[in-house]
Amino acid sequence: MELTIQLSESGSASPLRCRVVERSDTGDRQENQDTLGHRRVGDWLVCVLADGAGGHRGGEVASRHAVNAMLDAFTQAPTANASQLLAMVHRVNHGILETQQANDELADMHTTVCVLVLNQRSSEAVCVHVGDSRVYHFQNNCLKFRTKDHSILQWMTDNGQMKPDATRNALYTALGEPPQQLQVEVSSPFVVLSGDWFLLCSDGIWEHFSDDELALLGSNLRNDSACAGHIHELALSRAGGRADNLSSILVFIDQAG
Repeated sequence: MELTIQLSESGSASPLRCRVVERSDTGDRQENQDTLGHRRVGDWLVCVLADGAGGHRGGEVASRHAVNAMLDAFTQAPTANASQLLAMVHRVNHGILETQQANDELADMHTTVCVLVLNQRSSEAVCVHVGDSRVYHFQNNCLKFRTKDHSILQWMTDNGQMKPDATRNALYTALGEPPQQLQVEVSSPFVVLSGDWFLLCSDGIWEHFSDDELALLGSNLRNDSACAGHIHELALSRAGGRADNLSSILVFIDQAG
């Protein structure tokens, strides 16, 4: 699905135009446990993507709740304030915990979540994430920023304990964990420029690309309506019949008018 959003008001000195492209594929799995969505709230654009896990139906239920609850919470009180965004994520997590307790079949459900918040009036953005679904920010054909995974592999790499048999997708925090164990990262606000672009994606996408490859793909294909399709098809090809669910939200920033 593709939607062009005019993030501007009459008389705005530097309006931004954001083209948002969403895509989700099942890959070679039996079901798709990813969920994604975006919403415009006045001058704000918020995008949310989640990758669920936890038995039959569990991952899909957790990821759907995370995305819908986060979009609803943000719609009621749009903000780039770190404390307020952190509180939203904890409320989302509380809802998942309540569902776990009410249904034995969903007791093990968990999900990652990543969020991009962008304000047209200030041209500032903030990223939020839990787990290993990522937000990438590209500027001038180069990676400007990306979130760091809450994974065992990332922790081992950061602490010089890399092992060949480390499980790449083992996480040490995710939504569905008790509040005292939940770790949520909220970035500092950063400026968005015309020509920038963002990628929110599950690990079914990013595991098949280097940061430099993604920068080139998005920058060269940003004017191609099938940009997301090209990226997903290349990931599927590289997965060699073992593709995880693949989900992405592409956000291309341009000057309006």
